[in-house]
Amino acid sequence: MKRALVVEGGAMRGIFAAGVLDKFMEQEYYPFDFAVGVSAGATNLSTYVSSMPGLSKTIVMQYATKREFFSPLRFIKGGHMTDVHWLWHHSKKSLGIPGPSKGAKMPLYVGITNVDTGECEYLLATEDNVDSLMVASCALPTAFREQPIIEGARYVDGGVADAIPVKQAYDMGARDITVVLSQPKGFIKPEVKSVWLMEKMYGTQPALLEKILQRATIYNETLAFLSDPPSDCRLSIIAPDEAFCVKRLTMDKRKLLKGYAQGRRMARRAMKLNVAMAG
Repeated sequence: MKRALVVEGGAMRGIFAAGVLDKFMEQEYYPFDFAVGVSAGATNLSTYVSSMPGLSKTIVMQYATKREFFSPLRFIKGGHMTDVHWLWHHSKKSLGIPGPSKGAKMPLYVGITNVDTGECEYLLATEDNVDSLMVASCALPTAFREQPIIEGARYVDGGVADAIPVKQAYDMGARDITVVLSQPKGFIKPEVKSVWLMEKMYGTQPALLEKILQRATIYNETLAFLSDPPSDCRLSIIAPDEAFCVKRLTMDKRKLLKGYAQGRRMARRAMKLNVAMAG
C-alpha cells in the first residue's frame, strides 16, 4: 500500500508545516513513498525530502519577514507584493539548499497552475527544474506580478487550482495519506468577493480567471474528501488548532514562533498515534 505526504501552502501559515516536518526529520520519520505539495507546502517539502531540518523555519523567520520579500509600498509602485523569486533564490544561495537528488528520501511532486488551461500540473522536482518549479508554485496571482514560464507555458501558484493535493496523491496510487493543513479543522474557504476586480485583471486569461473564481468551491470540495475519504483510503490529518494565530502575511515573529511550536506538537501527536495504530 503506497503512502504519501501532502502539504498545503498558505504563505506564512507554512510555518506550521515547517514545525511538523522538522519534528518528523528529528525523529527520522520517513514512512512515505512520495510527497506532493503546492506553494509554501512545496518549499517546506523540499527541505524535508533533502533531510535538512531547520531550513524552512529559517526561510520563514529570517528571510520571508524582510522587506525584500514583502513590500506593500513596492506593490503600490507597480512591483511585487511578495517577491517569491528573490525569496527562493536568496534562501537557496544563503542556506545551501540542495535540489532534490538521487539521495533524496522520496520523490517530490510540485503542483503548478497552467494559466492557459487552468489545470494544476504535478511535476517531479529535480536538481535541474527545482528553482523554476518552486518560484512558479509560489507565484500568487496579483501579489507576484510575473507568470513564470516553464517550457513555453505560463504558470502561477499551484494552490490556485489545487490548494490541498490529496486527491492527486490518491490518483497516484496512495491509499495511506498524511495531510498537513495550514488552516484549523472546521475552516471553510469563503467565496471571492471582488469578482469584478478579478474579471478586470484576468479577463484576457479566461481559464485562469475561472479557476480563481472557483477556488473556494474546489477547496471546500477537497475538505469534503478529507472528511469522507474513499473506503479504501486511510487519512491522517495534521492541522493547527483554533489557537493558531498566523495569517497569510503575518510578519510578527512571536506569532510565527508560536505557529512553529504548534506544528512540532501536532507532529509528535500524529507520530504517537500512527505508532499505536501500527502496533
